[in-house]
Amino acid sequence: MKMRIQKAQIISLLLCIALVSISVVTASTGLKGPVVDAISFYNQAVDAAGNGSYEEAMVLIDKSLLIQHDFYLAMITKASLLSQMGEYKDAEILLKKAEQNHPDNPYVLAAMASLYIETGEYQKALEAADAALEKDPFLVEAWVLKGTSYGGLGEFEEEKNASENALLIDPSNPEALSNYHYASQSLIIHQKKTGQDYSEKTPLSTPALLAGVLFALVFRRVLN
Repeated sequence: MKMRIQKAQIISLLLCIALVSISVVTASTGLKGPVVDAISFYNQAVDAAGNGSYEEAMVLIDKSLLIQHDFYLAMITKASLLSQMGEYKDAEILLKKAEQNHPDNPYVLAAMASLYIETGEYQKALEAADAALEKDPFLVEAWVLKGTSYGGLGEFEEEKNASENALLIDPSNPEALSNYHYASQSLIIHQKKTGQDYSEKTPLSTPALLAGVLFALVFRRVLN
């Protein structure tokens, strides 16, 4: 079961990476100069990450940020790569810097929530997801992250409620559906086995924080 889930996540991951690259190319139409160069390096970094060349991706994303210091999508991407390398503290520092530069950006806050889920800090993840939703209550990814955070805390009724909110925005969202079904099943199990500890990480819905892929569809909508 675990291997099947991981393979499914990887397939979804690569699809989202492609969408991020396409979205930024579309957004850059008509632009000239350093900004385009920064976007070009970013897209190359996304391609490298998609091919599993994380070191190359890091070099390219650093080139992008050298040109455009406050390119928040590139900052999220670098944090993602750092997370993949297990450098969670550096990833957190970078995302906090992105938050300082873009205090009203819900995607940065959602990325922070995703990082905290990956490190098992579910209460912090919940707070970050709530902060993202304060900025944009229709950000479906933030609702998914909120649900996953509740699942990690073993609060399955709340996970189910957050998933329902996500599904009101996007009825076919696979992560929201996964969270909803997992929470529903966990509640049934809890009723049958009172007292059992259900605070483990939600197996079907823990977001992968690689190259900002969790927010690929959102970026496509915002940047076009």
